Amino acid sequence: MDESPIRLITSNLEELRQVVVRILKVFFVFFILFFFFKEKPFTVYGYNIPFVYPSPYYNMGDQLFNVIRYHLIQKKFTLILINSTDGVVADLYSCVFLTLIFSSPWIIYYLSSFISPALKPNEKQALRQAIIPAALLFIFGAFIGLYYVAPDVFTILYYYDSGIGAEPTMSLTSFISFFLIYVLTFGLAFETPIIMIGVTRAGLVQSDYWFKNWRYAVVGALIFGVIFSPGMIGFTMMLLAIPIIALYFVGAYVSRRFEKKKDPDVIDVSNQ
Repeated sequence: MDESPIRLITSNLEELRQVVVRILKVFFVFFILFFFFKEKPFTVYGYNIPFVYPSPYYNMGDQLFNVIRYHLIQKKFTLILINSTDGVVADLYSCVFLTLIFSSPWIIYYLSSFISPALKPNEKQALRQAIIPAALLFIFGAFIGLYYVAPDVFTILYYYDSGIGAEPTMSLTSFISFFLIYVLTFGLAFETPIIMIGVTRAGLVQSDYWFKNWRYAVVGALIFGVIFSPGMIGFTMMLLAIPIIALYFVGAYVSRRFEKKKDPDVIDVSNQ
C-alpha cells in the first residue's frame, strides 16, 4: 500500500491546522482589543491623538454601534431589549464585525500562503490581481447600502408605523442583524464583475455568454433594486440597479479583453 497520498493529506491537514491557529490568534487579539477597550482622543499641545483606554462596558463595539444607530435611525426609533442578553449580543456582533475588518489582511495573507503552492503561476497572478479590486468593491457596495439606502429605509418604516398610530420601536438584535445583512448583501452585490472575470479566466464561461444574457442581468439588478430600495419602485430602485448593471457590463468587457489576450489564434495584422 502506497502511503504517500496519506502522508500528503496528513501534511496538508497539519499545514491547514497551523494556518487556522494563526488566524485565530490574530482574531483573538483584535477581538480583545475591541471588546475590552474604547477609543478616546488624547490631547497633546492642542492636537487630538487617538488612544485606547480599558473599558469593558463601553468598548469600541459599543462606539461603533452608537455611530451606526445615530446615522441610520437617529431619534426616529426607540431601541428596546427583548431579552436581558440582547445588549451583550449586539456588542459581540459589533466587536466581531470590527475584528473581521481589521484582521482581514492577515486572514487573506495566511490563506493565500496556504493555497499558493497548489496554484499555477497564472492562477497566482490572477489571485493577486483580484484581491484589491474585490476588497474595494465590497467596501464601496457596503458604503452605498449603509450610507445612502438604509437611512431612507428606516425613515419610510417610521412613517408607516406612525401612520397607524404605533410607537416605532425595534429590538437591538433586529437592528444589528439588519446592519450586518445590509453590509453583506450590498458588498457581495458589487462583487459581480470580479466573479464574472474569475469564472471566465477559469475557462468555465466564455465572455460571449455575458453579452448574450445581459437582459437577465438587467432584470436581476432591477429585482435587487425593488427588494432593497426604500421606495420599492421608481427613482430609488433605478439608483440601486444602475450601478449593478454598469458593473455587469464592466465584468463582461474585461472578460472579453482577457479572452482576446489569451487566445493564441488572435493574430495582430496591424503591420501587414
